[in-house]
Amino acid sequence: MSTSGEVAINSRDRQSAFAGLNDFRQMDVGRVRTFWRTVKRIGAGANVSADSRKRQIVIVSGWIAETRILSDGRRQIFSFLLPGDVAAVTGSTHVGCRGLVALTNVEIADASALTIGEQGERISNSLTAAIRQREERLFDQIVRIGRLTAKERVLNLLLELYDRLDAIGLVKENTFRVPLTQEVFADALGLSVVHINRTLQQLRREGMLTVDRRTVTLHQRHKLASFACYQSETQQALERQPRRAGGHQQD
Repeated sequence: MSTSGEVAINSRDRQSAFAGLNDFRQMDVGRVRTFWRTVKRIGAGANVSADSRKRQIVIVSGWIAETRILSDGRRQIFSFLLPGDVAAVTGSTHVGCRGLVALTNVEIADASALTIGEQGERISNSLTAAIRQREERLFDQIVRIGRLTAKERVLNLLLELYDRLDAIGLVKENTFRVPLTQEVFADALGLSVVHINRTLQQLRREGMLTVDRRTVTLHQRHKLASFACYQSETQQALERQPRRAGGHQQD
């Protein structure tokens, strides 16, 4: 985890941004151009809000935190939004309300631009699936902060980020960039900054991970997943499928 809140946006982020939307590469040129005309750039630390109406956005590059701030200034982070994720944006952020905050410089675009034309229905279904996937991650977050130990929470979240970044081509040799301060990490996991720092040091000593400025390397990922009670989204999807007996679905 870095003490800096900002990571530069590079071309690889853009190229990888839509790995989760399988139909994007098949879109006609006109729709692609329309989509890119909606791209908006937001600086690190700024709120991501709609001008006048609720709308869906696609994160093109950068990291966004979904947050709620209490009246005394304490903050809970519900989730992190990465390139390719879809989110609903409402009006300006107010104390006690859900808000989206840019953790780095980000680029967002209007998701509705993807759903126009012949392939609009298929892409709309892809967007709906992305939203459902995000909802499942919120349930994972409830379990993470409600039932896991500090070490399990840290590893569980890092494993989730590893899988999501790997899916968009941003992991290399078990190493990935995480533009999160320890304060942000603490707000996401319901722990103090001191507790996060102590836990990271313990995980380093035990050889579970290496943290070097803005990069994290996970060692023996499968063992870490078992230790941290982590299931990938692929594993969860397989478990939700109907069980079969003798090759036939049970009545």
